[in-house]
Amino acid sequence: MPINKVVKEVKQNLKNEDKKEFNEIETINIKIDNKNEIFSSYDYDSNELLNDEFSSYLIEKATLISPKSKLRVKIFSETNLEEKEVKYAYNNKFKKEFEDYDRKLKENARFAFIMLLIGILFIGFLILEEYFLNELVLSIILEIAAWVFVWEAVDAFFLQRAELRRMRFQMARLLSADFEIVVIKK
Repeated sequence: MPINKVVKEVKQNLKNEDKKEFNEIETINIKIDNKNEIFSSYDYDSNELLNDEFSSYLIEKATLISPKSKLRVKIFSETNLEEKEVKYAYNNKFKKEFEDYDRKLKENARFAFIMLLIGILFIGFLILEEYFLNELVLSIILEIAAWVFVWEAVDAFFLQRAELRRMRFQMARLLSADFEIVVIKK
């Protein structure tokens, strides 16, 4: 069988496999052996903070699941975990992360706008310089400066912003996920 035909067949199989209904629920199953695996070991008097390794694992698993699917987080544990306590720490973590990415998106838009304005300002200086002075060296410097600032605005707004939006979306998915704790009897 020709290589191109095999590649096309694999792509078609993957595409058919990925066709899921919107809001189909997919579950992230997690096994917890003790409270230190879910809560931060530095949180002395209460369990308000999630373990960083645990939250990183959740984010990694969420990115592997189709964006069309709704998430369910299901924790299996032999220890007696209080669902209210775990849910509180979980919500604190991902609400903070969501708000951080939301703030970063606003800062990114502001930064891109400022860079664009500075670039336009340099283009204006370039036009004035061409009209009044017509100095080659100054013209080259102004042109380079103008395009550097305009490119920085384009990079920030169109390239960096996509990753920030993707991560904010993941945090929103994790925040809105169904949450369940299953206690396993020994």
